[in-house]
Amino acid sequence: MKKENPVSVSTPEELYFEILRYLPVKSLFRFRCVCKMWRSMISDPSFVEAHRSRSADALLFSVPDKSSRPWKYTLVSVKNGEARRQPAPVLSPPEIEFSHRHISQSVNGLVCIYEQYEEDYDYTRQIQSPRVLVYNPGTLEHVTLPPPTAFTDVRLWRRSSQSISLGFDPSTNTYKILTELMCGDDRYYEIFTLGGGGAWRIIKDKDRPVYGLTRKGICVNGTIYWAQSIKLVGGEMRQNVMIAFDVGEEKFREVPIPPATRTWWGEGWGRTWNMIEIGGDLAIVDFHEVVESISDVMTMWKLEDSVYGIWSIKRIVLPEFCTSSSRLPYTMRRPFMTSMDGGEITLIPNGLFKDWYIFHCNLEKESGRKEVISRSPEDDWNWRDGPYQSIPGVDCLDISVYKESLISLSEICSL
Repeated sequence: MKKENPVSVSTPEELYFEILRYLPVKSLFRFRCVCKMWRSMISDPSFVEAHRSRSADALLFSVPDKSSRPWKYTLVSVKNGEARRQPAPVLSPPEIEFSHRHISQSVNGLVCIYEQYEEDYDYTRQIQSPRVLVYNPGTLEHVTLPPPTAFTDVRLWRRSSQSISLGFDPSTNTYKILTELMCGDDRYYEIFTLGGGGAWRIIKDKDRPVYGLTRKGICVNGTIYWAQSIKLVGGEMRQNVMIAFDVGEEKFREVPIPPATRTWWGEGWGRTWNMIEIGGDLAIVDFHEVVESISDVMTMWKLEDSVYGIWSIKRIVLPEFCTSSSRLPYTMRRPFMTSMDGGEITLIPNGLFKDWYIFHCNLEKESGRKEVISRSPEDDWNWRDGPYQSIPGVDCLDISVYKESLISLSEICSL
């Protein structure tokens, strides 16, 4: 573990500041009641940022409960080797349970979770549009957003799919939610500003994409990125594309892709690449050679300049225990990949297991470690029968990396 430099403090307030910022959110919520000084300190934006910046990364999954018909989805957080079920948000009307499908990328400890219409979901017959909310998994606070304009047409959204991304503009400290509704060849883009009046606005940017943003967007330094492969008109050939959306200016643009890259194609079980944020930078990791047992090397392209399309390349040799198909289930050879704590790439099996584990690869030390995940006995996720006892389909839309954060959604929305 990296050692921090000792901090020189000269007053009791500074000492309290340094001690308290190492505590978890749950403890800090209790300590706000100790005295007015502590309450003021813990609520101060400088303390909120200092606490978040040193918080360890955690994982947030959307897990299907297979005991229900149709399936309902539960949020499960994984931190310090332990998985815990997150309390379900209570929405209005309370008798209609919120059964989300997807989670956005986390931004400053916040995520956006939303429902996706499916024909056999009973709850969709009772509501006028799929619900969208912004959620803080550390404090359990959430705010429910009004439905996007396009979602209010029941006939439209019931035969379509939607993609929602959370963005942050650091120049104005503003959070925005971007939604895309895809219905056939039609695309509808709308944006919502937290604390900005409570209404969705249609994006009329002439450069908005003409194809669907099918994968989860990642927000880095005020820009949301999507990478995917599109089918060229009139044939089966595919072309890689990367789209960027400036959260502040609310404009789309294309980003030159890395040279000599394989086609970014494949979803779920067929996916052999991931777009990740690592150390504050955007990167594309291709593990096709590992999947096809060609080698034990992954290729990582890191975006150095999004305007001119300058990328750096790094070849990553995986430890043997991450690549040996004789030792691991087949699903480990097609993992979901993300970055945790800046210098590590984390590999997560494409499925959840009774004996659950994830792998961490340290890029600087070129070493790896296996982390076994425990869970409470009461958290029985109704695993299916079979050789691996897994829940299939962990995809990039079903998982997010977040840091515990004291950011108050109520304060943001009241600005």
